[in-house]
Amino acid sequence: MITALLQKLIILIIGVLFLVSAAIIYFRFKNVNRTEAAQIFKTTQYFNAWLILLCFVVTIVFGVFNHFELKKSVHAIISLNYSEASQAQNSNGTRYNMAEIICDEVVDKAIEKGALKDVTTKELRDCLVVYPCVQGGVGDESEYHISTEFAVEYHASKHTSHLDSENVIKLITSAYKEYYIENYTDNFGLASEKPNFDEMEYMDIAAYFDKETLSILNYLYGMAEKNNSFVTENNTTFNSLAGRVYQFKETQINQNFRSFILQNGIVRDKEAYVDRLSHHNKNVDFDRQKNGVSFDLCNQAIDMYSEEMTRVVLVPTWDEAGKYYMGRTKVGIDELSVLATSYSDYVTSNEKEIMDNNLLIDKMSAGNEDSGLHESVDLMADAIYDSIKGFEKEAIKAGREYSSHKMNQCIAVSIYGISIMNELKTLVLFAIFAYAAFMLRVISKKFPKKV
Repeated sequence: MITALLQKLIILIIGVLFLVSAAIIYFRFKNVNRTEAAQIFKTTQYFNAWLILLCFVVTIVFGVFNHFELKKSVHAIISLNYSEASQAQNSNGTRYNMAEIICDEVVDKAIEKGALKDVTTKELRDCLVVYPCVQGGVGDESEYHISTEFAVEYHASKHTSHLDSENVIKLITSAYKEYYIENYTDNFGLASEKPNFDEMEYMDIAAYFDKETLSILNYLYGMAEKNNSFVTENNTTFNSLAGRVYQFKETQINQNFRSFILQNGIVRDKEAYVDRLSHHNKNVDFDRQKNGVSFDLCNQAIDMYSEEMTRVVLVPTWDEAGKYYMGRTKVGIDELSVLATSYSDYVTSNEKEIMDNNLLIDKMSAGNEDSGLHESVDLMADAIYDSIKGFEKEAIKAGREYSSHKMNQCIAVSIYGISIMNELKTLVLFAIFAYAAFMLRVISKKFPKKV
């Protein structure tokens, strides 16, 4: 703040000196004739060593204050290099909004990342400006333009003058990348709240674990399809992490947890759980009967077709080269065969589900009421849940690392600080202006006050 005042004060003093000297010359010019005025200008020593020295000193002082003032301002160019950017969209197809570059969430992240002290979100946000580098018009179609480059400027205020300007703009752009990745790229997360296992049957807990691990596997397999060679900071790939999750699912959940419950018939409420399974079997059996009837109807319809009719059906056809040939076409029996196969698979699936439930009913009916076994299962459930959450965090971390790697190619940031050439040009212009003011002051003294 002080440097800005001193810088402006120096410019003001030189400006006032220039204007006052010019005004004196103007008003005293009538006190001399043209010959005397020309003589004054001719006899003036325009290259005065003392004036040059004074001008040099003033320019150096101005240059120091100007340098400190320029250090308070810095700007960056954010370039969007993905295909959707030319349509003013984010990478996931949503509408792009440049105001998010300096939104409160991004500024909060920057303050947290840089551990910036003695500054609030509003104070830092007020120092930031964002605008498109190239703006189009709406007057004509030729003026239409969607910018894919945006400038972010930072100008320090009295509240942020203690911060390093270049560090601030780096933190803002870095925080914006993280914000963009979290909101507009691949994201994944399971239920944030842990379910109350005390109110769930143990086999339901096992089914819940299956569902959660399957969600993690689907995410990892999807990421592996995008880039199966990507390696994280921990030297793992999406496929290797998916292999670990799958192995955990098969051994810890299916072979250990579920088998332990089944073999010992561990259940919280035996009567209610057995009734539930029996009711479910009745519904599944109804579906089995319905699918069985549909299967029989399809077979009866197939038997009604004549053998001569279903042996082959040829129709005139043209191939891609334009040549004529006789091609086989589908008949109703083809569709019925596919339907019959589907209904047969449904019946098999229904029968297997009923058999599995009957096995559970038999095991739970002869279950063990030992409280020690219940405590062991509860401990196993908590340990498996913690492990699943650990895999979830690894999957999210790996996905964000990949998104960050991809975004480093899709979002480029260029930071521009003080330009030495521009600073030198400013000093040269100020030096010329200051020397002109000093010289006008010297000349003005040569003009007489009165005729």
